[in-house]
Amino acid sequence: MKLQQLQVFVAVAEEKSLRAAARRLDLTQPAVTRTVQELESDLGVVLMTRSVQGIELTPYGTALKTRALQLLEDARRAREELNQLKGERRGKVTVSATSTIAMTILPQAVERFQEAAPEAELTFLEVRFPEASQKLRDGTIDFVVTHVLPEMLSEDLISLPLFSVDFVVMAREGHPLAHASSLAELAGAQWANTVSSGGFQNSVMETAFQREGLSLPRRPIQCASFAIALGLVSGTDTLVLFSRLLAHRVAGLGLCQIPLQQSLPALEMGIVMRKDLLLTPVAEYFVRCLRAAAEALTPENLRSHVS
Repeated sequence: MKLQQLQVFVAVAEEKSLRAAARRLDLTQPAVTRTVQELESDLGVVLMTRSVQGIELTPYGTALKTRALQLLEDARRAREELNQLKGERRGKVTVSATSTIAMTILPQAVERFQEAAPEAELTFLEVRFPEASQKLRDGTIDFVVTHVLPEMLSEDLISLPLFSVDFVVMAREGHPLAHASSLAELAGAQWANTVSSGGFQNSVMETAFQREGLSLPRRPIQCASFAIALGLVSGTDTLVLFSRLLAHRVAGLGLCQIPLQQSLPALEMGIVMRKDLLLTPVAEYFVRCLRAAAEALTPENLRSHVS
């Protein structure tokens, strides 16, 4: 089994077409077909079949695709690490980050990183944690910077702590409940959840309402992005939970914090990565940049963010 065979196999699996895979790899279709057949012969199993929908993976093919993606990414990282050991601060770092990170420590971390590694390529994603964890496992991303809940960390993942954040309830200016002082007054309102980080807000909401002996709000709107939640809250009577740091950043967009007497739960922000993944030197350096930016969030600095 060779890396070139795995590259061809993954291209066919993702494109679901021999012809499309050939175009993507700049190969002839017979060459792609021959490579897949050689791989199947080497492994002694059928990896894919043809159907009216195109190429479909067999159970063997599905299992191999996961491993192949990881092997190809590990090979890319190995090449980059060798180049970086020769003094080249090049390579690719792919990170999934939440809105709180994007609007607080990320700018400082990126600025510091680019000063030292101007030739390196940074890619940022904002996806739900279940999807992000799968991308961690197949090597598509290097690490995730997110709110960390214990149930998010399976045996193959670890978390490096950054800082703690608490949450506040946000509404549009002029909202009928803008001056509410208790969660009980908000229980019947329409709520929205941003789920890009994998449901952490559900945990905050559940803890807050249950602590007050209240039923959870019915049918909160699930928003796949921070921008959608922001649009709903600013344009309707929908309520949302934002971290206090993030709430400060959007306060000038026609939103206000509802002054509850109860404090809402706090969550830890952290860097989640695979236990068995050896980061490339440039990826390790970006981790250091993130941790340095987080350490700069002193109590005085935090107050400047939220006051």
